[in-house]
Amino acid sequence: MRLTRAETRQRKRESLIDAAIAEIAAKGYAAARLDDIADRVDVTIGSIYSIFGSKQQLLVAVVDRLGTELISATADLEDPELSLDQVLRGIGTAWFSAATAPLARQAFAFEMELLSTVLRDQSINSVLGETFSARDHARLSQLLTDRAVTEDPTGPRTTTDQARHLALILTAWMTGLAQQAQLIPEALQEDDFVRSAAAAVTLLR
Repeated sequence: MRLTRAETRQRKRESLIDAAIAEIAAKGYAAARLDDIADRVDVTIGSIYSIFGSKQQLLVAVVDRLGTELISATADLEDPELSLDQVLRGIGTAWFSAATAPLARQAFAFEMELLSTVLRDQSINSVLGETFSARDHARLSQLLTDRAVTEDPTGPRTTTDQARHLALILTAWMTGLAQQAQLIPEALQEDDFVRSAAAAVTLLR
């Protein structure tokens, strides 16, 4: 079936985002050239300007994609009936899946390059609005708020402040485990992510 113009443009957009992740992961944001990104997709540099407007807006699109992927991976955890333990374990599973996906190493390299770029150039941070780390933290805070702390659904539930604190710790733990998964993949299993995430409940006691 022939694609519409809008569908063709969307496919090209997604392909350019993939290419930008690969190019930035390999060379860093400053050294990544739009010409090389376009070459990866076999399009002209004009296509990048037509779709995104600028290199910075292409970067924004990449970060938005990463945030959308986390939302999709944890969508099942939005169920209000799930307990804190169930949500924590689900987060561990989602993070393990992301850390062991086929292009996980490339995505992790991109994130490290982006972090380095933001630390060197605060103007990039203002363009992004908030980094992927801040978005991950906000997403986890949302999922962890108002959850039953024990098996008794009528018992205590997590407050907004508790959820924010748990999300902060979880982001650090899961990011660290994801890093180790790239460096020594044979040393980590899904259970390591799940148990580490579930252990966060002890911070409430």
